[in-house]
Amino acid sequence: MTDAALVLQTASADQKRAVDTLESSRVLGWTAPTALLSGDFAAAILTGVLGVQSGWFAASPVALGVLLALWVTCLVASHAADPSWVESRPRVCHHVVRAGCSLALTGTAATLVLADSLAPREVFVLAALWVALSCALRLAVASLGAGAARASRPLVVVGDGEQLSPHALATLERRVGGPVPVAQVVTDASARRPDVGVALGVGDVAGYARRVQAGAVVAIPGPGLDAASLRHLQWELEGIRMPFYVDPGMVGVASTRLMPVDVGGLSLVRIRAAQRRGLSWTVIGWAGRVTAAVGLAILLPALVLIAVAIRSTSPGPAIYRQVRVGQHGRVFTIYKFRTMVAAPRPTLVDNDFDDVLFKLRSDPRVTPLGRCLRRYSLDELPQLANVMLGHMRLVGPRPALPEEVTEYSEDARRRLVVKPGITGLWQVSGRSDLSWQETVRLDLHYVDNWSPWLDLAILCRTPGAIVGHRGAY
Repeated sequence: MTDAALVLQTASADQKRAVDTLESSRVLGWTAPTALLSGDFAAAILTGVLGVQSGWFAASPVALGVLLALWVTCLVASHAADPSWVESRPRVCHHVVRAGCSLALTGTAATLVLADSLAPREVFVLAALWVALSCALRLAVASLGAGAARASRPLVVVGDGEQLSPHALATLERRVGGPVPVAQVVTDASARRPDVGVALGVGDVAGYARRVQAGAVVAIPGPGLDAASLRHLQWELEGIRMPFYVDPGMVGVASTRLMPVDVGGLSLVRIRAAQRRGLSWTVIGWAGRVTAAVGLAILLPALVLIAVAIRSTSPGPAIYRQVRVGQHGRVFTIYKFRTMVAAPRPTLVDNDFDDVLFKLRSDPRVTPLGRCLRRYSLDELPQLANVMLGHMRLVGPRPALPEEVTEYSEDARRRLVVKPGITGLWQVSGRSDLSWQETVRLDLHYVDNWSPWLDLAILCRTPGAIVGHRGAY
């Protein structure tokens, strides 16, 4: 009996029960790809038939059938039917767009044969429609079914004891949203960590992944899992058609910034620079300023009513002005509706936050009207003026107080690389309910991985965060 088998036998009862639970889940590897392709095929037939009946296209049934066959072939060749949930949503749509480009090329070539029944214009229109429908299908499945898919097809994380810390595994389970069985590769029995997973040799990982019916294997390289071991592990997993992923060791870098390259036979991962310069950054910034100006004009009657209500319910001005730190450490005056009465600030002993930020869940200075304004983030509406003036953007990190910045670590200071925002990842992820470390992590992810699509996603999530009023106090 191998050392790995002996260690597996002595694993704790809790670990064995977890493995038994995972082994009881049924995974049909062909079901998800077939379902995705069936949805693509049904949507393509529907749009094609409706287009012909409405007169948009003059394609014959034979020509339409040829295009449908080409479309399914392009989807399969581009791996657009891969249901793996460890891939990012932009990557899934990337596969579909690549399939659409292939269809446009092959379909145009097909028009040379089917010249009388298919025009190039029809090929491009149908390709665009089918790409849009297939992307919508995958995004819907990712949003609605990711949790169930992850629960039934767990990831198996493979690494040595030094790489598989309980904290890292707990973070991975929280982000993946499902169980994460751990296979600890042991090359030296004395290096095994008894608190982490089951101990296996490299040659035993594929069998373990099959037993727990995993959806994919993620390897974290380390001293016990070197390049040669990874290569042999890839061969083993290829034999059972198991998706295999390797952690590049980059924390906080979005997958859209990673690009595999080959340099002299050496496989490397290039990290693209952040997109905080250039045309898209400038256009989004000015679009935000115009949107803020239009928003102020539209909301002016509501802003006046809120100001009158504040003045009539408590003494003091309606607008509260405060110095905040903006991009590159430049200070500016932020505008907010006043939600407190004038009173001494509570001591730091009363602070409900865990580090740099000062926040009280039940601050006695907050007025009843102010509590309502904070609950629905209405107190932040005057910040549209800051956006219009160029002090802030619609989306960005939380605007910091000068006394907070003096306590920033080197990592936290990177939040000041961009302008602060009215909303951001921190705001839509829990606001004041988050720890300071989680707040910094989210803001740094935004700073390092900015894109117009990230701004759009945050803006779309903001209404739900406001209605849910989590962390608003």
